[in-house]
Amino acid sequence: MGPVASGTLRPFSFDRTFMFAVAPDDLWAVILRTDDVPRWWPWLRALSGDGLVPGGRSACVVRAPVPYTLRFTVAVQDLVPGRLVDAVVDGDLAGPARLEVGADGAGSVARLAWEMELCRPMLRAAARFGRPMMEWGHDWVVANGVEQFLRRALRVHVRHDHHHDPERDRGPGAA
Repeated sequence: MGPVASGTLRPFSFDRTFMFAVAPDDLWAVILRTDDVPRWWPWLRALSGDGLVPGGRSACVVRAPVPYTLRFTVAVQDLVPGRLVDAVVDGDLAGPARLEVGADGAGSVARLAWEMELCRPMLRAAARFGRPMMEWGHDWVVANGVEQFLRRALRVHVRHDHHHDPERDRGPGAA
């Protein structure tokens, strides 16, 4: 859709639910292992800070598949162990983020939602014309992040049928 009539950019919104074949307590225990996160996600170039604790702050550097790097801080506003993290992101991106974890049969369901404004002038300018590419890059990072979390953090083998998935290297949203 692009810029809104006032000339400001609409925020980048994300709200998805993921299913995991582990109990919620087991999923939560893995989520809390923030020192391991850089090993799970190679596109996360740097992570330092307090981890997932009430009032905690963590600095992040993310290298997207499109030519830009994002720097931001995640500040935990509310944390309900085993169930919820509410955070505020500030830096190149700014806005609220939320992770909810619950039971789903013998496994878990995790809802991840955020609404981010672009703060760096170069990113705002790029979004005026390149929003579809930026959304593709975001979706690529999330899709790969979930797959890498399954494979590296939860140690679940993720099988792709490459014969029936010719677009697998192009990422989500590829035309």
